[in-house]
Parts: sequence; C-alpha cells; structure tokens
Amino acid sequence: MFKSALTTLLVASTAFAACSFSTEGHGFEMNIYGQTSCGTGNHHEEFFGAGVNPACDCFNIATALNDKVKSFVFTASTRHSINIFKDGNCKGTVLGTSVGNWIDSTVSTAGQQMSSFEVCLF
Repeated sequence: MFKSALTTLLVASTAFAACSFSTEGHGFEMNIYGQTSCGTGNHHEEFFGAGVNPACDCFNIATALNDKVKSFVFTASTRHSINIFKDGNCKGTVLGTSVGNWIDSTVSTAGQQMSSFEVCLF
C-alpha cells in the first residue's frame, strides 16, 4: 500500500511541473513545452547559446511542437531580446517579443502556432 501511494505521488509530482528560469549560466536559454505549466510529458525542446550575434540568431522548433506549444521559458539578460514567429526560419507574423526573461505557462491560441524564434543582442 505504501509503495503504491508513493509511486502515485511521484508520478503526480512530475506531471505538474512548474515553470522557472534557468540557472545554468548560458547567454540565453529557451525551453519550449508541449504541456502547460512547463510539463515535459508531451514534448520538450531546449535551445541555448552565447547569444552574442547583434544580427540575431534564428531557431526552428521541432515539427513535433509546431502549432502545439503550450508553455515556454526564455532566460536571458536584459541585453537580449526574443521575437517569436508563426512560420519557420523566423518569417511571417510576429506572435510576441520581449527583452530579457519571459515565462508563459499557458500560451494563447495564437502563441501555440510558434514555429521559430530569434534571439538578438543589443
């Protein structure tokens, strides 16, 4: 009985992950999730780098997450900006933009259409 209850508790705690900023120390880090509240059970993708290109670096999201983004965390300095695009290769409609850290634990219907993003240093 105790083992069964403990297993259930462990499964439940991993199903309800919470969004939080990275402490890994990269120039920037973008974590994209297929579940709300940054749950990793339905696809997760991580991008990171120095983020030192003033001309911006473009990143395409895996096909498994295209039009299915439910939450994300962007960790960066206040010298980094991010632009989120509906189409791949950082083309098409800009769905959102921010400078510095950004958490969205429940992405809007429009935001779920994210296919790419670019990170810029200014």
